[in-house]
Amino acid sequence: MSKRTHIGGAWALFAFFSATIIITYAADRIDRLLSDTFTYELRAKSHLEMLVIRENFEQIIHEKMLALRELAVFLGENPFATQKDFSLRVQNIRELDDMVINVAAAPDLVVRLIHPLEPNIGAFGLNYRTNEAQYPGIERMLSVGTELMAGPVDLVQGGQGVILRAPVYWPAPDAVTEGEVNESTRRLWGIVSLVLDYQEFLVESGIREAEERYDMLIRPADAQPTNDALLFTYGDETLRDVDTVKLEFDFFFEEWVLEARTKGGWPKVAPDQWQKRAMIAIAGLMLLGTLLYVLQVSERRKRAEALLSSGIEALNDGFVMFDAQDRLLLSNSKYKEMYDLPNELLRRGTPFEVLLRSGVNSKQFPVGRFDEAEWIERRLAVHRQSHTLETEQHLADGRVIKASDRPLADGSYVGLRVDVTELSHAKDAAEAASKAKTNFMGVLSHELRTPLTVIMGVAQLSRNARMLSASKALLKGYEAGDISPSEAKRLLDQMYDQLSDLMNRLVQSGDHLLHLINEILDVAKIESGSLVIEPTHCAVQDIVDPVIEQLNTLSSKKGLAFDVIQEADVVFADKFRARQILFNLIGNAIKFTDTGFVRLVVKPVGDVVKFEVHDSGAGIAEAELQSIFEVFYQVDSSATRRAGGTGMGLAISRSLAEMQGGDLSVSSVVGQGSCFTLTLPINADPNASQPAAKVG
Repeated sequence: MSKRTHIGGAWALFAFFSATIIITYAADRIDRLLSDTFTYELRAKSHLEMLVIRENFEQIIHEKMLALRELAVFLGENPFATQKDFSLRVQNIRELDDMVINVAAAPDLVVRLIHPLEPNIGAFGLNYRTNEAQYPGIERMLSVGTELMAGPVDLVQGGQGVILRAPVYWPAPDAVTEGEVNESTRRLWGIVSLVLDYQEFLVESGIREAEERYDMLIRPADAQPTNDALLFTYGDETLRDVDTVKLEFDFFFEEWVLEARTKGGWPKVAPDQWQKRAMIAIAGLMLLGTLLYVLQVSERRKRAEALLSSGIEALNDGFVMFDAQDRLLLSNSKYKEMYDLPNELLRRGTPFEVLLRSGVNSKQFPVGRFDEAEWIERRLAVHRQSHTLETEQHLADGRVIKASDRPLADGSYVGLRVDVTELSHAKDAAEAASKAKTNFMGVLSHELRTPLTVIMGVAQLSRNARMLSASKALLKGYEAGDISPSEAKRLLDQMYDQLSDLMNRLVQSGDHLLHLINEILDVAKIESGSLVIEPTHCAVQDIVDPVIEQLNTLSSKKGLAFDVIQEADVVFADKFRARQILFNLIGNAIKFTDTGFVRLVVKPVGDVVKFEVHDSGAGIAEAELQSIFEVFYQVDSSATRRAGGTGMGLAISRSLAEMQGGDLSVSSVVGQGSCFTLTLPINADPNASQPAAKVG
């Protein structure tokens, strides 16, 4: 089955035709720009090549003019130099190379000195005054009083040359001092000239190579068109009135200009202009094709987004997505339901911080010990971390939400919210049960093993009574036959005392073991709900007196003051269980108090009787005041380790108090002591039922 893909409606057609117009206009502008660029680059290239020619031209002329000046100075200082002197001097000038055809000196304007002489003998004796071709140039040079260049000229010895000339003057008179020499006081000796091979000059300067690509004109800046050899000119005089590249020469003796253009004139279009136009057309068509493809992809994307949105909405868990700037992109209804957020906040572009503040303001997020601003700042800091984040959010209504946030490559991130309230509660219960089991096994292993070890040890000693020291002494005296009746009686009493002490230790360990077993059974009964409480109206004295009688001896042994202040008469309680609670509280007070006092205060307060057990012991840290009522919990201190115990007594005591309609609480100051308060009702509550069993 074929699938048709639409590219949209009227807006897509409008976009397509608008793009066609824009691309056509851009293509025309690009074509013009390419043409202008070609012209500019061609002129720039021509300019660079002419710069090279100008530099070469200037370098040759400057070098040769310096050599000419050097000869002029030499002849001015040596006006009567011979041919030999002249040739020797010329040979010592290094600027004179193979390009130089000859160097000639003409005293009184008649050539008398030539180097080299033999190849140029035809020019010897040339009188410039009678040479109509060259004399006007010499007159011009003498009139301006500086070096000049002329050519190309036909040479007497044959060929064409470029002639550089310089005037030579007689030495200044002795009467004329330095600084007073001027043109009026100087007398002309003659001239010195240097002839360059014209063709070689064109090659060395680069003109010969460039003339294959360019039309060029080299001329004095102020000269009019002429064929006169008085001035050096090269090239096509018609270039004066057309568009050319122009460069000025840097000559000290005259201003010259170099003009150039491409051979036959500047081209109207680039050689590859039509190829470029074809490429522009192809690029335009490709752009239009790309636009059609983009419109098609856009339509597909809209459909994919709609499908994705439907899929996200169908999730049973909350889904949310934010961009790299923490702005909301999309979310589903389950996310809104979890956090009870208003619809106006769940719009695209809403910052994450706004959603967070809304949750804090609606009390969805408990801030705990932090103020709202600090809690929000800490939450934002965690949110901005650039890695996968797995957290549990505990909402104010008791629900637990597992939040999983994963960053994406572009800086945005997606979040999944799963309600794990039931799972979290089950996990906490399982962990608590596991911890209780571990604690129970540890305590059971230690607390039961200790009395059993004592019992086994005493039983072993009793089975080997002959090994007791008193038994050994009595037997030794009997076997020796020298023991008196009184001594025998004394040793026999010692043996009885040792056996009695062992039995007392055996009974104490048995009582302790029985107490531990009873506590374990009480916990089991409370947890299972099988413990029966039978409260009745009973005298407070019947509860308190038996406890005092049992524990008074223990407090006396430790040297503690044991005070009892009894002001109540009747209480509604289970007499046996109330006595068990007091026995545990007072027993703990005596165990954990080394010096000072233990005090029991019994008084009626309203419709309850308060049993307050005070001590001057080490006290309990505030952070542990509630934990001590958890089953198997023990404060980690040296006193606890010395006193021992299972950690079940206070948990059992609070449960027993609550099952009788009362309560058990504690207050303590570290270093000053503690006060445990047992409250029991004076009268029965007709509407009350026995509370559900719970320990810790």
